[in-house]
Amino acid sequence: MYLALKHLHLTFVFLSLLAFFVRGIWLFMNSGMLGKKWVKILPHIISTILLVSGIVLAVHLGLSPGSQPWLMAKIIGLIAYIGLGVAAFKVPNPGARKFLWVGALIVFAYMVSVAISKNPLGFFG
Repeated sequence: MYLALKHLHLTFVFLSLLAFFVRGIWLFMNSGMLGKKWVKILPHIISTILLVSGIVLAVHLGLSPGSQPWLMAKIIGLIAYIGLGVAAFKVPNPGARKFLWVGALIVFAYMVSVAISKNPLGFFG
C-alpha cells in the first residue's frame, strides 16, 4: 500500500508542477488556452489528488506536522506556493506576474528538497 500511495503522490507532484509551469508560459504568451474550461478545472483536480494522497500517506506512516518539522515546513511551503501561484495569475503587472511565478517555482523546488532530505531547511541547509 505504501508504494502505491507514494507513487500516486509523486505522480501528482509532477503533474502539478507541469500544469503550473505550462499555465505560466501561456500566461506570459497571452494564450487563449488559459480561457479554456478544462485548463481552469484540471489544476484543481490535480491539486486535490496531490493533497489527499499526501494526507493519506502521512496518516499511513503515522506522521504529524507537530512531531515532524520537515512535514510542517512542507505545509508552510505549500501555503506560500499557493499564495504566490494565485497572485501570479491575478496581478495585472507583467513584471510582478513573472516575479511571483518564479517565486512559486522556487518554493515548489524547496518543498521537493524538504521531502527528499527530510530536513526543514531543504536546499538551504
